[in-house]
Amino acid sequence: MKSAAPSSSHRPSWTSEPTPGIHLSGGAQTFGTEQQAHEDLGPGLKLALLIEGSFALDLDDRAGGTVTAGTTSLFVSREDWRLGHHFAEDMRLQYLTLFLEAGLVADVLEQDLPGSGERGGIFHAMRHTPLAMASLATSILNRPFRGIAGRLHNSGKALELAALSVETIGPDRSSNQPSLANASEIQRLHQLRDFLDTHWRDAPASDVLARQFGFGHRKMTVGFQRLFGSSISEYLRELRLREAWRLLDGGLSATLTAEETGYTLPHFTVAFTRRFGVTPGSLSRQSMT
Repeated sequence: MKSAAPSSSHRPSWTSEPTPGIHLSGGAQTFGTEQQAHEDLGPGLKLALLIEGSFALDLDDRAGGTVTAGTTSLFVSREDWRLGHHFAEDMRLQYLTLFLEAGLVADVLEQDLPGSGERGGIFHAMRHTPLAMASLATSILNRPFRGIAGRLHNSGKALELAALSVETIGPDRSSNQPSLANASEIQRLHQLRDFLDTHWRDAPASDVLARQFGFGHRKMTVGFQRLFGSSISEYLRELRLREAWRLLDGGLSATLTAEETGYTLPHFTVAFTRRFGVTPGSLSRQSMT
């Protein structure tokens, strides 16, 4: 099976090929005018995590929908294919993409690919980005190492990211995954998430949340996990750590940031470093230079 590195009419702000067959790109970019771009890809697996912004895409010149912030798109193809992007005027994007050539994902390519018949032989699925995948993407984008250490770091994180994508949104999961809930339950789960977004500092216990949003405890926790890719406690931790990043990036000290986000300093240092791949102190010092 022939495999080739992807070629693109759009130049990302950062690219890396840490080992043969693994291609990474990403960063942050703003498009001053409406633009279109395309990628010509060979057989393999492509993963795209959009952190900020939105754009429309097409697969082999067929409309593929709109990609929005906080989602991950997985593509699997056994043949050469083209991916198109349509960027709106003044659109800012922050993203990470990963492409694994066919030789690295032969087992995935041998599976049945649900829905691929309608998409020219391409399997495509899009889901809310699970927190574990968001953490890996952030670690890659932060590029904490250089040289040989950087290549080893990126190779390991890229393969782990691909493994998580296949496990959570790959062909097997898409064909066998039971429905999440009925429309009313999905709406209430979104309301629950919106509530957590604004009440993460003083969020009630899970049994209180279940009563507040009209769920049994297990139905709420399982539904939230399936719909958003993380448990409620993981989601709250992510909100706290994102707020911590914002405060540190604004120049607040690690000690005060830990207090503001409800951590003791030792626990905060461990949690923040594990999530972002940099220590709170280094980010705070960097923001002051």
